[in-house]
Amino acid sequence: MNKKLIITILLVLIIVPLLCGCQEQKALTSGEKSGKIKLRSSVVELHQSSFNVNTRLAYDDYTEEVYEIIENIEVKYLFKNIAGKPINIEIYAEFYDKNDILLGIGGPKSIGPIPEDYAEKGYTPQNSIIYAGSNKVDIEYVLLIVKEKV
Repeated sequence: MNKKLIITILLVLIIVPLLCGCQEQKALTSGEKSGKIKLRSSVVELHQSSFNVNTRLAYDDYTEEVYEIIENIEVKYLFKNIAGKPINIEIYAEFYDKNDILLGIGGPKSIGPIPEDYAEKGYTPQNSIIYAGSNKVDIEYVLLIVKEKV
């Protein structure tokens, strides 16, 4: 029985990372939607992004089954400045279910200054918002709200 459990856990550990991957997307301007990420901004466009469901394995002693638990939802983003001037920005993430009901808010995160026409090249902690609320399993998409800090 232990051998079956170990084999099952190893298979899940190998298969899950293969099925979970980053979803690179084309640039979005305000109001556009691509996959699970929407953007509302007049100063940046979405240069690159990913929507990741981070899970861990759990074991049920009673049924002897291994199953996944969603730990959090992580949204990563890189922006391109389209404001026509150097800017500092503040980012919020609103997490919605399939019925467009707001389930949670993440942020604020601040980035800047971003030079005119510059596209960010690499992810930093400022380029990520994580949501770990109790209703995280119901998250269908995220709305990134980006405003210029004055």
